[in-house]
Amino acid sequence: MPESLSRLFTPQTIKADAIAGVTVLFITLPQVIAYAFLAGMPAQAGLYAALVALCLYAFTGTSKVLAVGPTAIVAMMTLQITSPFAEIGSTQYIASCTTLALLTGGVLCFLRAIRFGYIISLLSHAVVAGFITAAAVLIIGNQFPTALGLQGLKEMNLTAQMIYLAQQLTDINTVALAISLGSLVFLVLCKFFLSRWLVQAGIKPANAEIVTKSAPMLVVLLTIFLSLSFQFKDQFGVEVVGAIPSGMPELSLLVPSLDEAIQLLPGAFLIALIIFLESTSIGSVMASKQRQRIEPNQELLALGIANLGVAAVSGFPVAGSFARTAVNFASGAVSQLACVITAFFLGVTLLWFSDWFFALPTAVLSAIVIISAAQLIDIARIRELVRYSFSDAITFAGTFVMVIALGVETGIVCGVILSIMFLLRRNSRPHIAEVGRLSGTEHFRNIHRFEVETFSNLLLLRVDESLIFANARYVESFVYDQLAGRAAVTDVLLICTATNFIDVTGLLMLDDLNQNLSDTHITMHLAEIKGPVMAQLENTSFMKDLTGELFLTADLALKALTER
Repeated sequence: MPESLSRLFTPQTIKADAIAGVTVLFITLPQVIAYAFLAGMPAQAGLYAALVALCLYAFTGTSKVLAVGPTAIVAMMTLQITSPFAEIGSTQYIASCTTLALLTGGVLCFLRAIRFGYIISLLSHAVVAGFITAAAVLIIGNQFPTALGLQGLKEMNLTAQMIYLAQQLTDINTVALAISLGSLVFLVLCKFFLSRWLVQAGIKPANAEIVTKSAPMLVVLLTIFLSLSFQFKDQFGVEVVGAIPSGMPELSLLVPSLDEAIQLLPGAFLIALIIFLESTSIGSVMASKQRQRIEPNQELLALGIANLGVAAVSGFPVAGSFARTAVNFASGAVSQLACVITAFFLGVTLLWFSDWFFALPTAVLSAIVIISAAQLIDIARIRELVRYSFSDAITFAGTFVMVIALGVETGIVCGVILSIMFLLRRNSRPHIAEVGRLSGTEHFRNIHRFEVETFSNLLLLRVDESLIFANARYVESFVYDQLAGRAAVTDVLLICTATNFIDVTGLLMLDDLNQNLSDTHITMHLAEIKGPVMAQLENTSFMKDLTGELFLTADLALKALTER
């Protein structure tokens, strides 16, 4: 065994990974079945997708603890994107979901090929927060019919869901309602109190936390026992999961039609973005706790391969799961061997224990999904976002409303457009400060905020932004406004400390400004030009025609100009 592997796979690390892998299994089983139903897919699709994704990511990803598989957000997006093309649950619908996974994997691999890991910067935090919050609301609303024992509505429009529920109030299955409410109460009590109770009973805090995280599996086993004991389906008409085919998934090669691929490709691109965002965010947090790092471009490839593999077993798109990754990390996982062990026992479940889930009430799965979705709504972070920035608050609210009203794809696009508009607005009116020197120092500060030295014949301006097409005219107008009524000014110094780039429009503006100031007998100077910007400006006509000088620092410029 190579030395690196011998250090990684020791008896101690293998034991730690085995414990973590088995622990994660108890939260993976109920979640992936629940998310399969959320996506409109059969239960086995969630199990197949988790098994394949865990194995493929383990050998290609850079995070040591990331657990990849079905997630609530991606399952909800899958349902929204594919439901217009086929009847939910039909063979054609399953094929559409598989095609979506195939295209998503292809998009992720393509982005890796062009080293486009930074594409995630297109989604600002406000857009992501608005999307996740809206998605959580849609997921919860989508689960209400099942939790009440009603047939699920085939669309995720929140208004339509509420109207449907109002019309079906008399058909509510009270037993299903009791099961879902009981499951919700059990899960909430476990989340907030079980760990504390177990610690008080003498159990180690780490073990108590693991048992608490396994609460979904506990409620599944309990309700299966009750369902079999009281014949929930036959006696009370409660919907159950039904038969899950035993055995390992069969590999199949799906070749979508060109028309279907074109229709699903925009949705696949958005899902790829969300998968990358969700997975790298989780992976980065866990890697930082282990003093490690992940490689974004390699993550694109690993997630792409995982989704391509899932498509080969008739699954639906997968991503890194925060809940399962957190449990994996808390359980002491050292490497991706833990996820391989989880996948192994998923395979064991499919081979010999799939019949156990036949009597599982779907109302329990709804409760698990509702609890998982509710945890996505971060009220404290939203409150902080709204207080901190008006533009981010508007972007968050706009994304939230658009996702709720118009769907995921349109909502995210609208959010990105909003954030770009606010970015352009900010860049079009950059902060420009008239500065003076702090007495006895080489530092320059805003004349309206500090007691500084100023000179009647000098106008010192610090431009706190790159000079680009969006703000060039504003900067030029600002200079003229500051000169209005100040006949004593003979020199203007532009301090470019924060100027990282000057495009052609910015260069032409500087050229015009230099010429117009010269016509009024005012000399223009530049200071603190950065090396890359200076390299751009060299050999331009502007530098040849500049009436003033270039200074290394604002202090040297002030000394030279005042001595004259």
